[in-house]
Amino acid sequence: MSTQAPEALRLAPFDVFIDPLLSFQDARLREMLAYWEAKRAGTACPARADIRPAEIVSHLPSVFLVDAEPPALSLAHFRVRLMGTALNELFGRDFTGRTLESDISEKPAAALAKVLGVVCQLRRPLRVYGAAVFAKSGPATEIEAVLLPLSVGAGVDMVMGELVKRASA
Repeated sequence: MSTQAPEALRLAPFDVFIDPLLSFQDARLREMLAYWEAKRAGTACPARADIRPAEIVSHLPSVFLVDAEPPALSLAHFRVRLMGTALNELFGRDFTGRTLESDISEKPAAALAKVLGVVCQLRRPLRVYGAAVFAKSGPATEIEAVLLPLSVGAGVDMVMGELVKRASA
């Protein structure tokens, strides 16, 4: 069972929580947030063009990019642009090029769309953590993730994230 901070919000009906305070346990996610902060250089958020894969090579297996079509409020507004190899393994398939609407069951997809929409609307990072089931009839896996908005002009049009398995307590 996940331990949650009092500030965390449960993403019902799942055992997954949203932490707007960004209290990361995993050092890799703190590194990714620091990288994003450096790239934004005083703006609300960096552009996709500011992100250089060569600068985050050790993170790439667990990184994902999701295109967000404004207003970024429903499943149809999100398409997976890229999934790292560790995520393909965790999910048991590659979602690259697919929409959330077409390839993830309704409840998990709707919850994910809500969280991505919040990142887009607020233009700020979020931490997500908890226990999630990734493969049908598979066990719950403790995870932690950072979701980072990327912009073109004034709006957010992409979310970059990193999702890692958490060590057992």
